[in-house]
Formats: sequence, structure tokens, C-alpha cells
Amino acid sequence: MPASPRISICIPHWQVRDMMSICLRSIRKHSRKYDLEVIVVDNGSRDDSLDYLRSLPWIRLIERPSESVTNWPANVFTAWDAGIRACTGELFVTMHSDVFVRQDGWLDPFLREMAVSPCVAATGAWKLALENPWYALQKRIVGSLVAQAKRLAGRRTRSSFREGHYPRDYCAMYRTQTILEHGLTFCPQDGQITGGFAIARQLWDKGCETRMIPVSEIARKIVHVAHGTAAVSSDKPLHHRAAQRKAERRAQALLNEAWVDDLRHNRHLDAV
Repeated sequence: MPASPRISICIPHWQVRDMMSICLRSIRKHSRKYDLEVIVVDNGSRDDSLDYLRSLPWIRLIERPSESVTNWPANVFTAWDAGIRACTGELFVTMHSDVFVRQDGWLDPFLREMAVSPCVAATGAWKLALENPWYALQKRIVGSLVAQAKRLAGRRTRSSFREGHYPRDYCAMYRTQTILEHGLTFCPQDGQITGGFAIARQLWDKGCETRMIPVSEIARKIVHVAHGTAAVSSDKPLHHRAAQRKAERRAQALLNEAWVDDLRHNRHLDAV
């Protein structure tokens, strides 16, 4: 891999212009040091957000007009599949449109981990929204008891889930050639969970390594509003109203922060 590898960032999109403009401008503002390609895969937007994306000369836009919200979230994974086939980077970054970059050097931890060994095919962090430690402990205990009960009953368990040990796809880096050579996909298979596990499991099965970056290191450089696009788009509701309200509060709080508001109004970052 070159000392300064080309990096392709791929972001699926559907009708969230406000968040997408902030996301893209934050990348533009804090990525001057990188050889970067930004790919946006639009999944059938039919509002002014598509016109906005078409106006940006510094991104590569892949339009998929036959997609719609009815295919969500499956079209998020197929968007990354399309992006990695079209990209020019040695490294490929999956990203969500509700991820905002807040510091220069934000990709340095990813590059550091990928440079450890050619066997490293992916790197990233766990969820940025850290859980209450007591709740996390209870969940591990309950999960362990459930897994043990399934083993005793002779049923398969998701032992390879390994919570906290695979890069979450809101912002994760992959070795492009490894994925293409093995014909891997970001789509879940055989009932697998999402969020980056599907591609990590395929990489492990091929003998590749994935490395984790401490959440504390990533959290200083980027912000992720979990379910942020669902919070601002009534067409993509969450399954539970309580989760919807929580996501809406998180999104609104972030959008009201001064540094985010500055990005919202900094149209100079849209130009070449």
C-alpha cells in the first residue's frame, strides 16, 4: 500500500439534504491532507436534495432512481457494494450521512491500523454512543445465559458476533482489493445482523484480520447521530416510538451546536 494511499469514502443517501450537506462539508473541511475520493450513492431521492448533490463538482454521484425508501435499509448495503465496484481508492470507507467530522487528521487512526499488516482488511470503532456500564454488564450476562441455553438445546448461537470486536459501518475502512478479489458483499447473509458484522464475518472466513480503534480516540474526531436520518425523515420511522423520540432529541441537539451550524451555512465548502 502506498505511503499516502487513495481513500474512497462512500455515503448512501436518500432525501436528507440538511444532514448530507453538513456531512459532506465536514469531510471537505477536515480532509485536505488526504488523497480523497467521495462517492455519494443516491437511492432514488425525489426532492431538491438530488439537485444539490448534482451541483457538487468535487463528489462522484451514483444515481439509482429505481431505489426508494421501501428498500431501506437493504439499499444502504447495496449502495456500498456499488460504491466499492466503482471506486478508485486502495482503501474504501463506509460512512453514514449522519456522521460529521469535527477535527483534522480524523482518518489517521484508520490508516495506522491498516498499515499494521497486509492481513488487516478492515478497521474501525464500536458505537460512539457509549452504553451505561451497568446496562452493558447486564446485557453481557443475559446474552451469555441465552447462548448457553441455546448450546444446551443444540441450537446455533451467534458466537462470532463478538460484540465490540468488529468495525461498525457508520465509519469503517476496508482494503478495496481484498473485498473485490473475494467477491464479498456488505449485505447481510443467512439472517446475519447488520452494522458491519456481515462483511467482517466474510473477511474472517477468508483468514483476514479486522482491527478495532478505541472509541475514545474516534469520538474526539467524528460525531455519529445514531438513527439520525430516521429522526429527520418521517418516511423512515424506527420500530419503536421511544427510540424515535430519543433519536430526534439526539439529532436536534447536535444540529443546534455552533460548529455544526457553521458547517450548515458554509457554502464555500461546496465549491471546487
